[in-house]
Amino acid sequence: MFHPITISLLFHAPDIFLLNSFFADLTSKIMSPGHLLTGAKWLAVAIAVIVGIIYLHLFIKKRDFFYKKRIRIYLENWITQVIMEEEIDTDKLLRNFRRILFSRAARQFAIDELIVCKKNFSGGVTENIIWLYLQLGLKKDSLRKLRTTAPWHIRAKGIQELYLMEQQDVLKIIYKNTNSNNEFVRMEAQTGVINLTGFPGLRFLDVVSYPITEWQQLKLLEQLRLHPVKQDLSDKIPNWLHSSNTTVIVFALKLADEYQVFSVKDQVMACMEHADKTVRSQALKTLVRLADETTAALLAGYFPNESPANQLYILDALRTLATENETAFLVSLLDHENDTVKLKAAVVLAEVSDTGMELISQKSRQQPEPFERIWRHIKTSK
Repeated sequence: MFHPITISLLFHAPDIFLLNSFFADLTSKIMSPGHLLTGAKWLAVAIAVIVGIIYLHLFIKKRDFFYKKRIRIYLENWITQVIMEEEIDTDKLLRNFRRILFSRAARQFAIDELIVCKKNFSGGVTENIIWLYLQLGLKKDSLRKLRTTAPWHIRAKGIQELYLMEQQDVLKIIYKNTNSNNEFVRMEAQTGVINLTGFPGLRFLDVVSYPITEWQQLKLLEQLRLHPVKQDLSDKIPNWLHSSNTTVIVFALKLADEYQVFSVKDQVMACMEHADKTVRSQALKTLVRLADETTAALLAGYFPNESPANQLYILDALRTLATENETAFLVSLLDHENDTVKLKAAVVLAEVSDTGMELISQKSRQQPEPFERIWRHIKTSK
């Protein structure tokens, strides 16, 4: 008997024969000299197009490279002449620059180069750099970037260019962006108002509703350090410490710490009861920095309700702030459940109390683990 598959193949043999015949005819047509010649022509065209695109790309890159190099040479020569206090034909200089700054890309490159130059020089040279920025009309390019319809990175770039070029007349425009809904635009604007005005620029803290990141707070503090004229913040910080924006409170506490605003100590102490743990942690650090003879007792009072990290910070601070008056508090901590707290309390106790070492020695006999190790550690570190 025949296998079922064999019977099926025999039954469909005519169809298979026709299909094989169709593919044979198709293959013969495709492989005909005419079709092969047409295919070769299309392949040659495709290769030519690809080579052309690559050549055009390399040509544009080369042209841009030499174009930018030309602008940079003009700037370097001009700045060299300014530094050497040589006579400069300003009309000719401006004509030469305007001739090569015909495209928006070229003008942007010129702005970037001027900003780099301004960062690298000081004194009269920077004034001349700003003068050239204005004479070439590049300020208009920076202002154009501030359109509300522009992408965020374009707006941030425009703000940066304007404040780095010390354009005080656009301060109001920059200030409006200090509470922008875009983080990067907001950060540039906040940095800008501080760069242009120094301490008065901190008025944006009155209105900002978005978080001020840790990184931005560091940047703003660094910007303030660059301003030689310091301003008394004792009348401003109390208002900021009552802000609904917790990051404003944290930053205000850092300002009180940085500029030693002792008059706000009571408000800083109030922040130790704040619901936000970040505010409490910063308030603790600021309180330690504003310490006086009463601070050690205050820290001892806050200790039981603080987080483990803040408790350890308090004990570290007490190494320099504690007195004999804190002996009882420190002795009580020797029974704390956390061994690190026991160790730090013992260290402070040994430093501030005349009987501290004897108390720890007694504790090591009563409870060898961990106090025997703690006693040896303190004894060898003295």
